[in-house]
Amino acid sequence: MNSIHDLGGMHGMGPLPFEENEPKFHAEWERTVFGVNMLLLLSGAYTADEHRHSMEKIPALHWLESPYYLHWIDGFETILQDKGIVTAEEMDSGKSSMSGRAGPLANYIDPDAIRNIALHNHPVTGDIEKVPSFKEGDVVRAKNINPRTHTRLPRYTRGKKGIVVKHVGACLYADARAHGGSEQFQHTYSVRFEGKELWGPDAGPRDAVYIDLYDSYLEDA
Repeated sequence: MNSIHDLGGMHGMGPLPFEENEPKFHAEWERTVFGVNMLLLLSGAYTADEHRHSMEKIPALHWLESPYYLHWIDGFETILQDKGIVTAEEMDSGKSSMSGRAGPLANYIDPDAIRNIALHNHPVTGDIEKVPSFKEGDVVRAKNINPRTHTRLPRYTRGKKGIVVKHVGACLYADARAHGGSEQFQHTYSVRFEGKELWGPDAGPRDAVYIDLYDSYLEDA
């Protein structure tokens, strides 16, 4: 899906606001949002890919004007309403309108499970019978696709040539998982794109970007 979230390679966005000794959270409400998201993920209310896709649908101006953790709030509020777990009225009031409603939320989450996700992310690798389409050293091209659904293929790489430097393994296919699909796996590769290929002669002579890409994103160059 092409939306404002895919800012990689864009010009005119101003300098990156690096902050020395930046804290994990700038306000207590950000810590709370992080905790709510962990609860919802570990309870099975949605997957991380569903959450990402929900944030992709945030209007461009609101995205640019709002801080990072507000994107999270907008994302999971949309999902919870779309799935019928809560209503808009309940979101506004902060109170359940139906006592005893069954839902996916767990009463208790093991703190170690939260710590593991925070430190190591979600387990995404698995097994697949299909043999890899590419191997180390292959010259490939990122397909020029513009799906209306979720994709992890950055716009600035589409149609560009790169070299496979490593077969990462079979990983969960985010494009299907973002829409409630079954847990499909695809071979995934680390691909090196030279700066000049991506941005032309103004790129630095030693600039390169490494991106992990699914099998279905690539074709022979």
